[in-house]
Amino acid sequence: MSRSEKVIWTEGMFLRPHHFQQAENYLETYVRDWGMAQRPYYWGFLTLKLDQSLLEQGKVMVASASGIFPDGTPFNFTEAHAPVPLQLAENQTGENVVLALPIFRGGREEIIFQERKDSMARFVSVDAEVNDFNAMSVGSTTVQFGRMRLRLMLESDLTPEWTSLSIVHVISRTRDNKLLLDSRFIPPLLNCHAHPQLVSFINDLQGLLEQRRQQTSQCLLQLGQQNSSEIMYFLFLSLVNRYSGQVSHTRNIPLLHPERLFSEWLQFATELASFSQSRIPEDKLPIYDHDNLQVCFNHLMFLLRQGLSIILEEHALQLPLTEYSHGLNVATLTDANMLNTFSFVLAVYADTPKETLISRFPAQMKIAPVGRIRELVQLQLPGIPISAMPSVPRQIPWHSGCLYFELEKEGELWSQMAKSGGFALHLAGEFPGLHMEFWAVRNQSKS
Repeated sequence: MSRSEKVIWTEGMFLRPHHFQQAENYLETYVRDWGMAQRPYYWGFLTLKLDQSLLEQGKVMVASASGIFPDGTPFNFTEAHAPVPLQLAENQTGENVVLALPIFRGGREEIIFQERKDSMARFVSVDAEVNDFNAMSVGSTTVQFGRMRLRLMLESDLTPEWTSLSIVHVISRTRDNKLLLDSRFIPPLLNCHAHPQLVSFINDLQGLLEQRRQQTSQCLLQLGQQNSSEIMYFLFLSLVNRYSGQVSHTRNIPLLHPERLFSEWLQFATELASFSQSRIPEDKLPIYDHDNLQVCFNHLMFLLRQGLSIILEEHALQLPLTEYSHGLNVATLTDANMLNTFSFVLAVYADTPKETLISRFPAQMKIAPVGRIRELVQLQLPGIPISAMPSVPRQIPWHSGCLYFELEKEGELWSQMAKSGGFALHLAGEFPGLHMEFWAVRNQSKS
């Protein structure tokens, strides 16, 4: 008969233990099925504490633990009712130790009244003295309780007759019988705060976020201009600020399922990929594995550290124009290598028809190394050629009525720019309402 069959109670029926057993089975199955349907990955440890002293004697002991087995059976025990420690021989290392319980199987005894090693019963009867909860107490009495027959086993010794949860991974046993455990191993959990490795991941990410938040905010203060670089830094800072709040919250809530944490962090990692050179996340994203949290979270943490270590390249820099005399401006180069990695654009606005500006401005503007500009002006020699651009470069802001001229990176004057500290711009003639901006636009990589 199915465990989910409901017992029918009627007037005058002859009650036997079977009725209460089946009623209890129905209620347990009802609650278990309801709980399993609420969320995936319902099994794991809520709390887990090992006896560290017994590890030095070559034994694994769980001092206390609570949680749910994969078959939906909840458990909660303290040291007084903990399973017998597992003694490991030298050849029994390199695998997982599990907490196991016999599965329920219809037609098989579920409770025994005296411990037997060959029995696959799930409970053993124990007597305990209990008090009456009522105000009009009639004193204490002895009650029989069913205690779970939990056992610590090696994963390799499991059969289909057991439901289990991995506890630790034993690496080796030293000559003085001490067991060395894999500190990175993470058992199935229902609460991230139950294991120091996941707590460490949360704290590490909080530290990384705080570091990048400070760095990025400082960069924004230094930029202080409305260009594509500032927008990129602002978006990155907004992303970091948002997840700083989330991670701060996860550090303080008492109960946090690892799948929820993984889901939030995976979203963060894929958003960070937008600031990488590829602009998209890698093809093989980590997949959540509740029974192998170590592998999936290690991969995810790698992506997060990688994403938070991205160096945000400024795709466009505005080089301030300093006026030295009437018609002469100088744009200082902060790094000579910019000549190889950037193109240079002069944005020009004037109260002049565009056709007039396009035809007259390039002929009247001389651009050259700072040390050559006086010679070119006096001898009326041409400077670095500029040509009107058909469209506004996407890296720099668009202004209504503005024209954009690109410097041609060729010729003798351009080769001399490597030894110059900046560009000198000399404009002959008058253009009413003239306003100029000089931009360095990063060259697009050919990947």
